[in-house]
Amino acid sequence: MKKDLLAVLLSATVLVCPFLIRAATAAGVGAVGSDAADVRLIDVPLLDQDGKRRMLVSDLVGEQIVVMNFIFTTCPSVCPMQSAIFAGLQKELGDRLGNEVQLLSLSIDPGTDVPARLAETAARYGAREGWTWLTGEKADVDRALAGLGAYSSDVASHPAMILVGDGRRGGWTRFYGFPSPADVLARVDALAAARIAEPGAVASDPLEENQR
Repeated sequence: MKKDLLAVLLSATVLVCPFLIRAATAAGVGAVGSDAADVRLIDVPLLDQDGKRRMLVSDLVGEQIVVMNFIFTTCPSVCPMQSAIFAGLQKELGDRLGNEVQLLSLSIDPGTDVPARLAETAARYGAREGWTWLTGEKADVDRALAGLGAYSSDVASHPAMILVGDGRRGGWTRFYGFPSPADVLARVDALAAARIAEPGAVASDPLEENQR
């Protein structure tokens, strides 16, 4: 009974969160900002939601365009909103998901978020192949988070952020707050376009361009 109720509540969260994100941004709460991110990718072993061992860089990031967020399953507010953004982005990506673009949700509470728990949460958000939920040994997760600039000693107060970058060429951007799926997709598209136009160049940030 409790699991059924939780499923209903989380399903409602997926539907309601896009409206909450827009309302919060309009009110200046969790307003969106972005900047270039200094990212150090560390090829640590992790576990996905199916319990399969995956290396962060060689198995997951590779040479694809990657969008990452940082969550924990007992989070009552920020993480569900971030996951709702990813659910919307997944829909917008269509067949590009898993082929050109990878979505990665890395738990910052690996002691609680065992693979089975991540699998339940991933299912509630309709995660398809190409959206991978990750946990692992705390030491390995902490190393990965530190390299990504996302480590927090207090999981309850971790900042809302999304990283977007090109595993082949770099050009990482850090979004703060609750960007819309369209904001994140614009950065993904800029990275994809830069690969075609100038294979050795790094794409500019479309949000920064709009602010000039």
